[in-house]
Order: sequence, then structure tokens, then C-alpha cells
Amino acid sequence: MDTFKKTAMWTGIVVTGLCGIVLLGGGKVTAGTLLVATAFILALPVKRHRLPLWVRIALICVVFALVISNISTTEIPDPSHGMVMACGDEVADTYSPTGIKFLDQVSYIFAGFLAQAAPS
Repeated sequence: MDTFKKTAMWTGIVVTGLCGIVLLGGGKVTAGTLLVATAFILALPVKRHRLPLWVRIALICVVFALVISNISTTEIPDPSHGMVMACGDEVADTYSPTGIKFLDQVSYIFAGFLAQAAPS
């Protein structure tokens, strides 16, 4: 059980850091920085915790709430404006709306990350 607990913990830390990198590449600097910093703080080998477990969990929940609120401020271009979508925007090539606003915002940020990561 100890091996499973450590594996789950490190998987969560790595996924948090990778999500932060995707957000940084997609243009959400505040949210990306928060997640990368959280991943580094979680990875620190602290033997004695000075804060109780419930305080640490609450702080992580606050960080994720801030990240979600930052993602929810993403402006998605209106697909009815053909010129906006066709003006050489690389993000528009990989982004397709689903109808669920938050999922569309995350998809748009991920498309921005892919446009940044694509070879030029």
C-alpha cells in the first residue's frame, strides 16, 4: 500500500506540473505559475510538517480554485465571425467548440499551447 501511495502522490505532482506548463504555453501565466510552484512545493522533501493536514489540503484547494477562476476568464473568439477565425490564427486550426463553456476554454488554451509548441 505504501508503494501505491507514493506512486499516486508523485503522479499527482507530475500531472500538476505538466498542467502548469501547458497553461504557461497557452498564455495563462498566472495559472501556470501557480501550478508549477505548487508542484515544486509538493515535491519538497519535508520530514516534519508544520501545518496540519487539513490546512495543507485547504491551501491546495485554494490554489486550484484560483487556477479555475483564471481559466474561466479566457475569451473564446466567436465562431460566427469568419474573419476572426480565418486570419492566420494557428489556434483556430486546432480548436473546435464543444458547447460546454469551461471545456471550450480549456480546449482553446490547449490549442494555444500546441500552436506555440509546433515547429515553425
